[in-house]
Amino acid sequence: MNERKGFRFPTIYYGWVLLAVAMIAGSFSTGAGVWGASVMARPMTEALGWSRASYFGALTVRSLVAGALAPIVGPIQDTRNGPRRLMLMSAVLLGVSLILTRWVDSLWQFYLLFGLMGGIAQVSGINALTRVILPKWFVRRRGRVLGLAAMGPGLGPMLFPISIQTVIDLFDWREAWFVLGLAALCILVPVSFMVRTRPEDMGLLPDGDKPDDPPPAREERAPTPPPLARPTREVEGLTVRESLRTMAFWLIVGAFMLVGLGMGGFHANLVTYFQDIGLAAQVAALSGTAFAIASVALRPVWGLLAERFSVRWLIGPQLILSAGTVLLILNVGGQTSMLIAAALHGLTIGAYITLQGLLVADYFGRSHLGAINGVMRPFMTGAGAISPVLIAFLFDLQDSYTTAFLIIASAWVIAGGLMLLAAPPRQQPGPEPALGGAAPEPAG
Repeated sequence: MNERKGFRFPTIYYGWVLLAVAMIAGSFSTGAGVWGASVMARPMTEALGWSRASYFGALTVRSLVAGALAPIVGPIQDTRNGPRRLMLMSAVLLGVSLILTRWVDSLWQFYLLFGLMGGIAQVSGINALTRVILPKWFVRRRGRVLGLAAMGPGLGPMLFPISIQTVIDLFDWREAWFVLGLAALCILVPVSFMVRTRPEDMGLLPDGDKPDDPPPAREERAPTPPPLARPTREVEGLTVRESLRTMAFWLIVGAFMLVGLGMGGFHANLVTYFQDIGLAAQVAALSGTAFAIASVALRPVWGLLAERFSVRWLIGPQLILSAGTVLLILNVGGQTSMLIAAALHGLTIGAYITLQGLLVADYFGRSHLGAINGVMRPFMTGAGAISPVLIAFLFDLQDSYTTAFLIIASAWVIAGGLMLLAAPPRQQPGPEPALGGAAPEPAG
């Protein structure tokens, strides 16, 4: 008798495939859009005669474009085919814009390619994977999965600054842009075809559950949950209008705006800051590696903690601690202190990077998550758009980053306080769509 006759390979829940796609896309989002721009800042401004404020104005354009398009793109991310199409467009736009930046000679060209096209690519698909798609595929395991997904953006500062700086040293900054864009096309375009919106679209259930599985214990809401505990039942039914009527929505938006006011320009100027205080370019690029290693190491831990405790009690204190690490960075005096300060900053801010998407999904549910994020995004990106230009302008004005970095630290302290005040909405969830049913938004 053939022992292998009835053998079947174990099937892998497709949500894990999407987790891998999200990690890959996330590394390009931060690696090319933030840390790559930081490494390129000094050689480009020196070669083309631009001020720092003019150069980082492209990041402002990038953020404003992403924020303006978010309310339009958000509902599309809830449709059956929308995310896959958006991801493909995002990958092509990102790769082409980075390749064409190799031939930039004028500021308007850089704004068009890195700002306008890059902003469309940013909002179209890459960021939606962690904020919208994965929370639809995972409920019980959402914390650990988003913790793992957050390792993707962490790979950006780990790999991209030192790699880009190596290409610059071997050739020049123009070839570095070309290589970066070619890598984006070769990697992101193929994986974009793997994106799926909801498990129900493939006849599956969240977390890989089977229809005959007993309901998990977390679906039973405790009558009086402890104050630090995470909400014990998934909120599925909040619409955009219902979300806007909650105090939590506006407290979260306010906190996200203040974080964006700092983060949008802080990380983009960090490598340049370390160069300005006397560290060699290759040494300064290692700050991104130290930041990423420390940050990535604990991101899965933050996800696991979020399955046991309310997310706001994790994010709030960590933002306050992140403000303290900014002060450490301002007192860096050499390579060793730079690596320590960058690593401590990665440990603290990594909690926010990991948990911000989880917070929105837990508070407002997964049915209209793309649309809700689309409403939040203009507020967040509007504040984030100010950050690169504000920091660069203050540097050009004072020839120092001190004032700008102190403003960032203050903003993060206030943001941490707002997070702690943002209690979960009290509205009960609506019914979950049936297995294999259509998505709540019309098919794209």
